[in-house]
Amino acid sequence: MNKSEKFWDKRAKDYDNQKTNWEKYNKTVDKTKQYLNTNDIVLDFACGAGIKTIKLADNVKEIQGIDISSKLIDVAKRKAEERKVENTHFAQVTIFDTGFKKESFDVILAFNILHLVDNGQEIIHKIHELLKPGGLFISETVCMGEKKAFLGWILSFLSKIGLVPPITFLKISDLEDLMSGGKFQIIDTEIVQQNPQSYYILAKKE
Repeated sequence: MNKSEKFWDKRAKDYDNQKTNWEKYNKTVDKTKQYLNTNDIVLDFACGAGIKTIKLADNVKEIQGIDISSKLIDVAKRKAEERKVENTHFAQVTIFDTGFKKESFDVILAFNILHLVDNGQEIIHKIHELLKPGGLFISETVCMGEKKAFLGWILSFLSKIGLVPPITFLKISDLEDLMSGGKFQIIDTEIVQQNPQSYYILAKKE
């Protein structure tokens, strides 16, 4: 078990309660719903506790959530069962799992994860491989590199001493370069949150 997995396993209990404020996720969810249809097979990469996964389930045929944390996956399964959402599937695997077939998804989601990985280009290429021709890649990413906020310095320090997962201080231009380098055409973008900036990108597989 790596440090990131341990960190998120410990955080799982914060999501496993009935007082979770689901409303704070609505802006990203509502925006994403515009690009989904009821025939879509969707992969939610780094789904966490499955909050957005479950909220999007009614708009697609099937949605699969994956995460490195077994405890977060347990929370996601429990929440889906409580809400009687039957077209979701959750598993503790990485996006590089050999069980995924090429060109098997219509849409792949990656919310709040690209700034927490050190192999972003490799992940983008894998997402491109898993998408069907013309498939959509939808992401939202915290861009700590856009503004040297006090929070950024704190997180950088905590990351260096191992209390939080490694953080990449991305800029918006970095994300756009990742998309173009991964053979994606950017269709829509929006800054959906400030302080720190969170950048939403809708991209299409070329």
